[in-house]
Amino acid sequence: MSEPSLLAQLAAWASQLDVVDAPERVVAHLRSQLLSQLAAARAGYGHPLGAKIVQAYGSALQDDPERAAHSLAMATICLDFDDTAYAGHLSHSCVNVPLVYAGPLGLDGRRLATAILAANECAARITAAATLGPFRGQTAGHTHLAGAVAGRLRAESALTDIWVNALGLAFTTPTWTLPRGFFATDAKLCTAAVPVRIGLSACDGAMAGLSGPADVLEHPQGFLHRFAALPLPEEAVGGLGALWYTETLSYKVHPGSAYLSAAIDCAAELHPELRELTVDDIAEVVVEGSLFTSGLDRLTRSESVGPRSSVAALNFSVPYNVATALLTGSLEPADLAPPDVARPERWALAAKVRTVHDPVLSRAALLATAPLGQALRRAGQRAAGWAGAAGQEAVDALPPDWLGPADDFRWATKDLGARVTVRLHDGRELRAGRRTAVGAAGSTDGPGHEELARRKFLRCGGKPEVVELVENLVELDAPGVLRLVELALGDLREGAASRRVRPAPASSDVRPTAPRSTPLRKPELMWDTAGLESAYDGLFRAAASRVGIDSGGDEVDRTLAHLALGDRLLAHVARQVLDGAAAPVLDNSAATEPAAIDALVAAADRAVLVELVRRNAAELVGLLARTPDRCRAADVRVRLVNGAGEEVFSGSVAWGEIVRMRAEEQLPGHADRINSLEGNAS
Repeated sequence: MSEPSLLAQLAAWASQLDVVDAPERVVAHLRSQLLSQLAAARAGYGHPLGAKIVQAYGSALQDDPERAAHSLAMATICLDFDDTAYAGHLSHSCVNVPLVYAGPLGLDGRRLATAILAANECAARITAAATLGPFRGQTAGHTHLAGAVAGRLRAESALTDIWVNALGLAFTTPTWTLPRGFFATDAKLCTAAVPVRIGLSACDGAMAGLSGPADVLEHPQGFLHRFAALPLPEEAVGGLGALWYTETLSYKVHPGSAYLSAAIDCAAELHPELRELTVDDIAEVVVEGSLFTSGLDRLTRSESVGPRSSVAALNFSVPYNVATALLTGSLEPADLAPPDVARPERWALAAKVRTVHDPVLSRAALLATAPLGQALRRAGQRAAGWAGAAGQEAVDALPPDWLGPADDFRWATKDLGARVTVRLHDGRELRAGRRTAVGAAGSTDGPGHEELARRKFLRCGGKPEVVELVENLVELDAPGVLRLVELALGDLREGAASRRVRPAPASSDVRPTAPRSTPLRKPELMWDTAGLESAYDGLFRAAASRVGIDSGGDEVDRTLAHLALGDRLLAHVARQVLDGAAAPVLDNSAATEPAAIDALVAAADRAVLVELVRRNAAELVGLLARTPDRCRAADVRVRLVNGAGEEVFSGSVAWGEIVRMRAEEQLPGHADRINSLEGNAS
């Protein structure tokens, strides 16, 4: 019997998914994602483009949900103020479609959150399967074919067969984004809205009995073979229920491309030092960035960007965005519209901005989970061929092909860093740098995503009551959801060209469906990994601080190699315990043997070692999180040796005690040792 198609596997899982099946950390991202997307909607409708969108397509709260979804997708994409995930800009379909169907279908908070989660997971997985291809980010319109179908059908509690047919119909006619319109004109607004309409139309057809090809993703004449230079079908279905793509979300605090976010952060940080200066005092501004930032700059400089340019062109302009943040201390939606966009001093300073590629930042970017790291690891040795076609910068930055993909995304990263240097005519230089943008996945030096989403929504003129409703999303009844939507978007029905917020110093024939009877289950008590995760957080902070440090190197590298090898052994035991194996064995010799440590240090630079520790730790913690708490008592036969190969212990130890020692003794000890080593940034 042949294996079910990719769509069949994905649909069978997602059609039964319930938000209560997801860990709380994932549900927390759903709340932040919803609130941040509502902020993006408010910003979009509040911009002069918003009035044009409403005039052409109606408001987000009109009676026809398909037109409402179309309008809302345009509003949320127009200022590039949406959030990103590995992989895709999910929310234009994954949030917007369930949101506009919430009223017609009578969704309560649990069903709304479930629909968003199912849409996220389906859309991100299919996008990831094609991410090593010509389309990424907002240009990947096919993200919203999956998001629209999954978001609507999970809200309607549709049967799996309908999912497969609807997805098959939708992916038979995927959109192909052309850069000519996307990067320079308002045509960019269509990149999410059009596939949303295609996806919703496919749902109508499937529910009426139309069939689509179940194998449309993997077939030689199907989607992946046309839309991916290097198809990764494993990404579509790997780790269902354990690998949550939703928790790879990064949250934007500025409107604009994620490739510019860290540079804008740096410019805003430098603003206080420039208050007493004029543009004439500045000789030049140098932005150092990864291949993503420098490549975007090369692309957009081919077009003349100025105060009369489209919002799309402004969003992708490194000079304008950095200059604005240097002069004002922020970048807001109002900066993308008159009168602010026409201020002469901004364009005078923008003319002094140049961008430089930094190979170290590129390496960090491709080692991170997003935007490409997980895909490159999944590709393994095949990634070299893809990178060769992309250019030498990509080849030089590739992670080693033996660094496997993550099995758990709880420590997902998006390290699109930047450095900004302002050179003054008097010879002084002002500098700021960031490895990760504020709000990006893995960022640890700012507010958490919940606080960032709350601030963003309130900055965009949102009502505090909406924040409170979103905080209790899963518990809301259907009237509560309706109130949330009305409070969040109701004042924007006519568009709001006059609403320019700057922070202070369903069609009528859609019939509601009865919710599937899914009583809240009383699950078995599972392993609490909070203490272990906290210990790893401390270790990661210590390890990351040593990247680029030129002294104490060998000791740091050997410690990291030892930790990575040790976690691999522990993960092997964790898998055995989870599977109910009798008498698992833990022999640490492979993690202490000098030859094994030397070999790993020789094969990996420090940045790779840090990422390997993070990846192996995520696998271990992910396995423990799926392990019943009763398994703490499982006996493990332990053999411990020292670095000289001498046996120092042999006997049985409870698995819970081994994990406790890792969390409370070993990891903090290694973190303290790494922190104690002195070094200088290279």
